[in-house]
Amino acid sequence: MASVLAVGSLKTAGSTTLALTLASVAAAAEIPVILVDGARDADLLTWSALAGRPSLITVERVGDVGAMERLVRAGRRDGSLMILDCGDRADFIKAGARLSDRAIIPLRFSPLSAYAALATEMLLASDAKHGRRGRDWCLAASAVATIPSRVARAVEAIVSQSVASKISIGLTSRAAYEAPFIHGGTIFTLEDIKAPGLDRSRAEAACFAYEVGILGRIPRSAINSYVLLRAAA
Repeated sequence: MASVLAVGSLKTAGSTTLALTLASVAAAAEIPVILVDGARDADLLTWSALAGRPSLITVERVGDVGAMERLVRAGRRDGSLMILDCGDRADFIKAGARLSDRAIIPLRFSPLSAYAALATEMLLASDAKHGRRGRDWCLAASAVATIPSRVARAVEAIVSQSVASKISIGLTSRAAYEAPFIHGGTIFTLEDIKAPGLDRSRAEAACFAYEVGILGRIPRSAINSYVLLRAAA
């Protein structure tokens, strides 16, 4: 199981939403998680001040690479699951990848976002000799288009140039994933009236988290709930 994940792309591509979604799955599976907010707009820090934040999710804001390194070292000593939101800052993306077991490069379904993902991959590849042994990086769709289009096909053609591994399950573009930033809480604690489509989003997010590798030590008490989530997909 990956104990430290870094999320970021050189162009804003939903890294904060993806990071919070992964943390939400972990908390729902009774896994404590530390969210490290290194993005420019500090949306995770703002979210943490809203009502409904699960006690299993801790948010730490960092303003420089050194602070991120210190937090990750401390988290590894404690055995904590950590998710680093590096946003679109090149220095944070590179440092986060060095510190993590796996770096996730999110992309939205636009050619500009796809090209930014390839540029991010090149940035990480140029730094591959540094950081933790065995670390890797992958591409993950953070807003899958539900209707095929020429734009989607163009994005797929661009992404096919990448040699990085690709997470087969992405997050569909749904209002439910943005709802926690408005109402507080997570997709697992909000009520349907505040975020339509929560059941499908929960199932999708759980499958995504499993593919990413953060459910490797899911507690037995949560296994049945997780299976039900997958079945609802």
